Amino acid sequence: MACKLLTWSDMNPLISIIIPTYNRVQYVTQAIDAIRKQAFTAWELVIVDDGSSDGTADALREISRRDERVRLIVQKNAGVSEARSTGIAAVSPSSEYLLFHDDDDWLTEDALTRLVELAKQHPNAPAVIGFARHCDSHGYSTETISTCFGSNRISVSPYGLISRPSVDEPERVSSLVVWCNIATPGQVLIRRSSFERTRGFLRECQPSDDWLLWLELASQGELPRLGSFTLNKRDHLGAVSKNSSMMAGAEESVRRLWLTKPGITSTERLMAMQGYLLSCLANASWALDDFRNRKAISGLKQLFRMVKRMVRIGSFWATTYRIQPIAQAG
Repeated sequence: MACKLLTWSDMNPLISIIIPTYNRVQYVTQAIDAIRKQAFTAWELVIVDDGSSDGTADALREISRRDERVRLIVQKNAGVSEARSTGIAAVSPSSEYLLFHDDDDWLTEDALTRLVELAKQHPNAPAVIGFARHCDSHGYSTETISTCFGSNRISVSPYGLISRPSVDEPERVSSLVVWCNIATPGQVLIRRSSFERTRGFLRECQPSDDWLLWLELASQGELPRLGSFTLNKRDHLGAVSKNSSMMAGAEESVRRLWLTKPGITSTERLMAMQGYLLSCLANASWALDDFRNRKAISGLKQLFRMVKRMVRIGSFWATTYRIQPIAQAG
């Protein structure tokens, strides 16, 4: 569906969408096209070209010339966290929501409409979450809501026991301290006032800086989940999530930065350590799923990650958990 183009004099954007991009002209143009085809039109799009050398800037200048809601900022290569910060500084002061969109993904039809409706149903929620469907470049996927990433969660329950939230339950600190159940930032519509009470995207834990953000948002309140796909997440070899060693290092940084968050309570800190322990069980659960689905190599990798995580926990406890001051609960 072609959307009606609005000029800046005709609208105040409700949603500010930020896309950092680097040398992915073939992907980012598809992402922009999916945004421009949304039935919901009260948005602005700020694209930050982080020093691309593949002609990205030229292609994006042409798009921004044709649609006044699209703006391009070109900067020297500084990394995705810095590019997002550049985009945040450039958005309209009147927008109520933020959506951080990766350059290799694209929105599903009417995604913005459904996310805004959910946000209005939960006016106190810091953010609302759709589901991301992993697919190939043509959009082909066999995933369903019950099988996609984030549907099978483990959570810390009272007294440190394990609980398994249903797929329609919101994200809470108790589930996010176990593992990041959100595949990519583009599936989350963030209330801007809530975002401004976080530390934003910290470069120290890149590329898992979004996980720390979800934790800080969830500490402000529950994050409702929409029971449908709002984003197509492209699977390709260049995806950062394919780099397991980088992701493991980022996990340590996220957990450490969360435990050293200003104002963290003793309850949150204990929950964080319980979540770290339960993450080992999450790996075991995923391994069993892989073995049941005859994915032996993937299952063995999950078991290997579980063992490595268990080895790291002792050191992590000694160097981070026991020596940092905490705030008083309440």
